[in-house]
Amino acid sequence: MRNGFSAALYNSRGAHFVDPTGKLERELAKQYIQKAEEIENAGYQRLAVTLRSLAESYDNDADES
Repeated sequence: MRNGFSAALYNSRGAHFVDPTGKLERELAKQYIQKAEEIENAGYQRLAVTLRSLAESYDNDADES
């Protein structure tokens, strides 16, 4: 279920242009890290792990740009 949630969040961005600097992807990664910390503090560790994984995916996308 978490994999589907993560895929839905990733795909919710829709079609977009690739910024060669990766700035947008790094900003999204930062936002998801912040959300993961808030959610973990609320007691949802597994969901926080999923959000961190999504943030890592955006960081990897930024590196590939």
